[in-house]
Amino acid sequence: MTAMVRSVGRHLLVYGTALVILLPFIWVVLTAFKPQPELLTFPPSILPRTWTLENFVEFFRATNFQRAMFNSAVLALLTTVVAITVSAPGAYALSRFENHIFDWIARIFIYAYMIPAILLIVPVYKIFFNLGLANNLFALIPIYTALVMPLTLWTLRSFFAGIPRELEEQAMVDGATRFQAFLRILLPQAVPGMIATGIIALNIGWSEYLFASTLLTRPETMTISPRLESFMGRGIYAWGWLMAASVAVTVPLMVAAGFIQRRLVEGWGAGAVKG
Repeated sequence: MTAMVRSVGRHLLVYGTALVILLPFIWVVLTAFKPQPELLTFPPSILPRTWTLENFVEFFRATNFQRAMFNSAVLALLTTVVAITVSAPGAYALSRFENHIFDWIARIFIYAYMIPAILLIVPVYKIFFNLGLANNLFALIPIYTALVMPLTLWTLRSFFAGIPRELEEQAMVDGATRFQAFLRILLPQAVPGMIATGIIALNIGWSEYLFASTLLTRPETMTISPRLESFMGRGIYAWGWLMAASVAVTVPLMVAAGFIQRRLVEGWGAGAVKG
């Protein structure tokens, strides 16, 4: 009986905490489906009295916000691919070669991640404008990659360190080179780690604001964060539009994270049975 009470208490605590955390997002979603007159009523209703999609339709029709979403998607995907591709072999080397130099390199990466991005904006701004890269969407890829690399490298290092050395040693005994053992044995084993770090990199590339708002000033090159902020600077807020935009920005990332999360389970043990 005591165990049952504890179990119920833990579930209530977990789900109650999750509800509190998700409550603002739930409110945003419900507000996005309310017609404009209902947004101004007091006291406000929790559920829409009249469900409508007019906020979404009018917002995208008037602002061409889908262009900003496309720009952010391109940046996020390319940043994730580049960061994971570069971080995986680097993390493997840092986890397998036991040397004080490699240990300090790993520490330097995580220390670099702690540097506030605001300190870098002025030199980055000068470099990019001197090179004529202002309003160049793809010029942000090396910046975003540099932002996420310390975290992806450190995280993947932990995943590779947790993979038994016996797997690659057995492959090398069977005639594989170290690179072949890494590519065919360890890399499939690290798929869950690459997916987990990929979600982080995807989120940073999708929602980054500071560098995008500084280096991209044309509406056709803006990403979602500075483009969304540009609708809020005149003191007049179309709350229905802003709520619809917030939902449109959040849902794709949630769907992508939920979809690729399935690979977390599928990746376990893949390297042990292949090759």
